[in-house]
Amino acid sequence: MDTYKKEILPLETERGSYYYYKEKLASLKQELEEFLAGPGQYMDDRTFAERFLGCQEIQANNSVEGYNDDALTIRAVIMDTYHHNLPDKRRKIINNLYEAYQMILEGQAITQENLKKLYNILSSGLLSQDDLAEMGPFYRNGEVEINFSGILGDEDFHLTNHGLGRYKDHGVTPELVSQYMDSLFSFLNNDGNLITPTDYFIKSQIAHYYFVYVHPYYDINGRSSRTLAMWYLINHEVYPYIIFNRAIPFSNRYYNQAIRDTKRFKNLTFFLQFMLSKVKIELEKEYLIRSVNEALPRALDDEEYQTLYYILSMKGLKTCKDFASFYNRLNDKKTMRDIDEQMLEPLIRKNVIEVIRKTSSYLYGEKANYVFELNDDMIDNDPQKIPRLRLQKK
Repeated sequence: MDTYKKEILPLETERGSYYYYKEKLASLKQELEEFLAGPGQYMDDRTFAERFLGCQEIQANNSVEGYNDDALTIRAVIMDTYHHNLPDKRRKIINNLYEAYQMILEGQAITQENLKKLYNILSSGLLSQDDLAEMGPFYRNGEVEINFSGILGDEDFHLTNHGLGRYKDHGVTPELVSQYMDSLFSFLNNDGNLITPTDYFIKSQIAHYYFVYVHPYYDINGRSSRTLAMWYLINHEVYPYIIFNRAIPFSNRYYNQAIRDTKRFKNLTFFLQFMLSKVKIELEKEYLIRSVNEALPRALDDEEYQTLYYILSMKGLKTCKDFASFYNRLNDKKTMRDIDEQMLEPLIRKNVIEVIRKTSSYLYGEKANYVFELNDDMIDNDPQKIPRLRLQKK
């Protein structure tokens, strides 16, 4: 039996009400607010947000959907420079998200009309002719299926054409989409009970989930939901939390499971706990990267930043081969030589990372694999400031 009071949400549903337990979020909320009032205070700045709404955030948002363009590729597309072998669709996805971020920085109100403008930007050149033909003035006119790789219930199981089992779900029936979206706009535009930045972040993630639940379009619902949440945060000048997308690709299975469980049980607590804990880790990583930049005569460039970010995201022993495997899982694949020479070697030369020892295996030619660690002299490795990263001391 629940001993906590349910926070009932004023959002339309087909049966029952969505809710969460505010008390169960209290310790996470306090941890985040103490961090943002202390080590992360510098993040509460619009320039912080504007810097992130470039190649790093585009990579994170698109990576959730399985588009694995690295920072240099995204930078090349944004700057409209040549990039070999990049399909036109992926170029559009990058450019569309960049233009969408420019729109949400303008501070426009979140309304039905402005959301459609945002969606038109995100979906430009990406929708099928069938989907375009079935779209109404603002939302889809037909049913939409959502495929998942995890369990909803036995009744949701079906076989694909290849004989592989999957679990499916659907957005709300098309007749209800407009009504449900109106309830979302009303929810987002009533902020009388919010006090701290974390209160606003929690509300943004409720909207993030609910948008996915409604699924108002045939395609690009995920990117739209996450970009809407960022739009809400920017409108309320809650800048540190806009980096929440970065955590999802590392935990995509748990992210999808949290969405499915929320729909099944109407309880948003686990989804909110997931997002709060993951964004704290991302804020700690960003704090450490800043400490490195402050120790260097010249700030890290895009590729160096991305390399250090992935090193901070790795678990366990760190070798060049481990890094290559981690990197290639989330980006277009690079050779071992390119990863060693173009990504890790620059950080070794800058003393950001140190080679601890060589291993008995080889990377390429006569080049031995090696174990590396972060240089403690270059980072603020204070466990009181970064308790969730738990960086190992030498």
